[in-house]
Amino acid sequence: MLVLSPDLRVRSQTPQTQEYLRTLVPPPDGRAPIPAVAYNVAAQLLAVEDGIDANPAAARVHVTDGVWMTARAARLDGPAAVREQDIVVTLEQSSAVERVDLFCRAFGLTPRERELIEHLVAGQDTREIARRMFLSENTVQDHLKAIFAKTATRSRRALLAQARGA
Repeated sequence: MLVLSPDLRVRSQTPQTQEYLRTLVPPPDGRAPIPAVAYNVAAQLLAVEDGIDANPAAARVHVTDGVWMTARAARLDGPAAVREQDIVVTLEQSSAVERVDLFCRAFGLTPRERELIEHLVAGQDTREIARRMFLSENTVQDHLKAIFAKTATRSRRALLAQARGA
């Protein structure tokens, strides 16, 4: 967790946050890491508050091999006016669901392709996917081929490893 003042100055942070930030943007020796991701989600929170943008004040960032982090910003509650309250940015390891969602968006998968990926992640085989999606098994295979082409993968195992961020 990182606490920012209303003008986005770092007030305090947990040791875990310091480590995440060091991994993201390694600073010169002896200097504190730059919390760019925290500034980004805090700025998005300000945009939401100003009615400029309705997207959530959150972001996912690749930290290291197979590790993704989710950053979220929110105001601390208190007696002061909202614009005078500090902003808290939480940094936590992204869930598998969040990583799969990011993967699908990054490769521009269609809603049906996303649905198919979710079934694969749940461990379902072609027959079960076809039944649940009200498709023929051949159509499921056609969707898989399209996903393989978009993601430059050649097997379900490689596709799932990439989708899960492994």
